[in-house]
Amino acid sequence: MAVQGIVDAHQARQIEINQTATDRTLKLWGRMDFANLDASWLAIQPKVSQQIQAAQLAAARTSDGYTSALSAAYGFEPAANRIVPEAFVGVDGTGRSATSLMHGAVTTTKEAVGAGLSRIQSFEAGATFLAAMMKTALADVARASDTTSSVGKGYTVYARVVEPGACSRCVILAGTTQFKPFKRHPACRCTVQPVPSDDGTFARDHSPADSFNRMSEAQQNRAFTNAGAQSIRDGADISSVLSARRGSNGISWSTRGYTPTPNSGRRMQLTTIGKRADGSPVRVYTTAEGTTRRGNFGQQNAGLGVDDVRLNGSRYSSTKRVRLMPESIVSISDDLETRQILLRDAGYMQARGNTGAEILAQQRADRAAANEIYRSAGLPIG
Repeated sequence: MAVQGIVDAHQARQIEINQTATDRTLKLWGRMDFANLDASWLAIQPKVSQQIQAAQLAAARTSDGYTSALSAAYGFEPAANRIVPEAFVGVDGTGRSATSLMHGAVTTTKEAVGAGLSRIQSFEAGATFLAAMMKTALADVARASDTTSSVGKGYTVYARVVEPGACSRCVILAGTTQFKPFKRHPACRCTVQPVPSDDGTFARDHSPADSFNRMSEAQQNRAFTNAGAQSIRDGADISSVLSARRGSNGISWSTRGYTPTPNSGRRMQLTTIGKRADGSPVRVYTTAEGTTRRGNFGQQNAGLGVDDVRLNGSRYSSTKRVRLMPESIVSISDDLETRQILLRDAGYMQARGNTGAEILAQQRADRAAANEIYRSAGLPIG
């Protein structure tokens, strides 16, 4: 299969997994008792969590096959690293519990009632929030697993694959770049395509102009407005058109009814884990997922002799080691080997080795190297 066919098929599969899980979750939301929101949420929450985790695992399991297929099509010799799909389950893109995030649908419904909206409008506001957060949590993890697999295979550059009918602010981001945190809005379904090199070929293939030209006229009009799209078709610069019509900093996830504040504290919250020598805060995306003794990261650290700690009155002890999200890890360094070390050390990629002793030796070597890397970067993790 040609490269574009592999990319399109992978994006379609990710969108299918995402949409199926979202539809099933909205059906569960339909069972909610408006007169008793909290109790009815507790009743459906286990099944909501099941939908999230199953979809995230399904998406993560496609990543290594996707990057391997692309490598074969490119004629690119990939490294033998493989991801740990289970490491991408249970959180959103910033490391928070995905199930807890979904509870915002209940809060949103209550806020809508307090704002004077009708029962139907309030219930719909909750459903809108639930769908947006479900899509976001699933897409974030899918991109993170694709990115991790790409780094593991030896890629250092990726192209943003803009989904058909994407919004204007996604179209303008089309192109190739180093592996940095993926810019997206809630429910963004753009995906990642690792490319062998940033020699300009893929930059042209994935430019904003190329993405715009692949859209239908109706999609262009919807993304850029009728007048804006026509001006681009007439030769205007896409960036100039977008800048001229950019009236707000945030992107909301609903075009009707009650819409929570874009870019509110419900999303994309960085965690302060310490201070640099100059006194500036060190802010990264971290996660507690997998850090208990039963979790893969917790077990890995127990084997490395890291102590446990019980935080915030939790019933369970977690490893004292801070676990960064892949988005923060890949932004620390542009060096491929450094990224691979940190991803293995954080449990997102499998340690190399055929025996338990070899794997443990690799983990110890990665830990020593990771600690030095973090110290050099001013991150108080090691």
